[in-house]
Amino acid sequence: MPFLVELKTNLKSLKYGSDRPGGGWSGQPYVQFPIEDSATPSTIVEFYTKNRTSLDFPARGGGVTYQVGTQTYTLASQIDKSRIKKFFEDKPRGAAFIQKQIGLQLSNPKMETGNTLAGITQGAPLSGLLENTRVYNNGKNTLEQVGVEGTGVHLTRHGTMPFNILEKNYAATVGAQNKFNNASQNRLLILQRLKMTKSPTQFSNPANILDINTVNNLGISLNKNLLFQYLGGPGSTYGIGSTTIKRSDDTTKVFAQNTMTYDQLMSQNKTSIAPSDIQDFRSKVDKSNSMPWNYQSSSMEWRLNTGNPGSNQKPTDYTITLNQGIDKLNALPAFIFEDSVDPWAAKGKESNDLIKFAFEAISNDNIGYSNAILFRAFLTSISDNNSAELNAFKYMGRGETFRTYQGFDRSISFGFKLAAQSRAELKPLYTKLNQLISQVYPDYSPSTNFMRAPVIRLTIGDYIYRMPGFLESVNVTIDGTNSWEINLEDSSDVAQLPHSLDVTVSFKPIFDILPQRSTEFNKTALITNSDKSFLGDIDTSILENNLQS
Repeated sequence: MPFLVELKTNLKSLKYGSDRPGGGWSGQPYVQFPIEDSATPSTIVEFYTKNRTSLDFPARGGGVTYQVGTQTYTLASQIDKSRIKKFFEDKPRGAAFIQKQIGLQLSNPKMETGNTLAGITQGAPLSGLLENTRVYNNGKNTLEQVGVEGTGVHLTRHGTMPFNILEKNYAATVGAQNKFNNASQNRLLILQRLKMTKSPTQFSNPANILDINTVNNLGISLNKNLLFQYLGGPGSTYGIGSTTIKRSDDTTKVFAQNTMTYDQLMSQNKTSIAPSDIQDFRSKVDKSNSMPWNYQSSSMEWRLNTGNPGSNQKPTDYTITLNQGIDKLNALPAFIFEDSVDPWAAKGKESNDLIKFAFEAISNDNIGYSNAILFRAFLTSISDNNSAELNAFKYMGRGETFRTYQGFDRSISFGFKLAAQSRAELKPLYTKLNQLISQVYPDYSPSTNFMRAPVIRLTIGDYIYRMPGFLESVNVTIDGTNSWEINLEDSSDVAQLPHSLDVTVSFKPIFDILPQRSTEFNKTALITNSDKSFLGDIDTSILENNLQS
């Protein structure tokens, strides 16, 4: 310990260098300052006190120095630039770093941008014609960016020179094509003609060297099964290798009778943008089939009466006709019908939907008639819960629990969405919703004023078909993100209501058939509450033999 107490040094006598394993000096730190003493007064202190305050003011790195005719920089950025430059010159690490950056830059995809017609000396595919976005100029651009760091100046990492206004970028190249309508140089239009049409006439002549060179420079493959194929790019390893992008589908082969080919689309009248010049694609589809597709008889919109919600046509007194721009089923009001038939047979085409979905409010006063409330089957969830009721008891001296069967219970919950696609649908849609909600309220006899329960029949496709029961609950949820109808022009026509909402219903069925266990000998369709069996054929020979024996 006395040695440590008496140890004195001016720190200049410490060993310096030979910092690599096995000897040798790394040359670091790349930027060195002399140690402050009487011979070199305040070198470090003066620099950091005057030029590198903790405020980073007025720019990051301290004070800004203006050098007329060249650039603006900070003292700190100049020291950083000197440090990075010495790192680049330090072999083998600096050289390896630069070569890696060159390879990474070559891994960029080919794109429509300026090229390196001059100034490139590194070995690369098509030297002299390489895109400037795939060139790393041996670290020169990086050094210049370090030198202006903190001043707000941003240079491009790629390209042959840090400041070269002649090297066009993507925006300038494609912008010029759009400005001068230069379709022969546009990559997307070339891809359309080569890959999406049956007759690529622009490039069918091998003597058309200019166009072929354009295709090659953009990396577009002349192979019909490939879109792109070029040296370097994302498919390469540091620029070594090539990139190949295959096509997913051959769009020149169209088999659907109701689909236009790209050749037919390109042949459309493009001389004017007037509405009268817009052609209906349905008149151009292939009609070589003996039974061509017909919009008015075959389309889903026509069959389901969905109309055209984008139309501004408006019904009169909500009378529905085929040419109005509304959803016919949404706008269809509730209607009374004789329930010996179902609502779809009673109303016909107006009530069509992909999935049958209806509430039939059975009349307590006019037996045999019901009020049909139909909505579009925008079903969001269905939960069908069936449970057995068992009474548990124990015998004296026995540890297990015994159970006796008491019965069963069933509860069906489901959700659906109401969406008005036009203003004319709001009133009838909300009127039907009000009638549905009222099915949980009492019904009063007009003669005795006694309270009576409302009974309905529920249909959801063929899963539940006209099943009688009670509505336990009808819950309405309005999302805060939904838009509302305000109709400032005519507030008397439509109320201020949300355009869509969610409804959840809990339903308690009443079986109008005997609910019992279903077997091959006793087929019972409990799900639909009907006498129609969903059971498949079962080999009952083994059961019959056992019963006979």
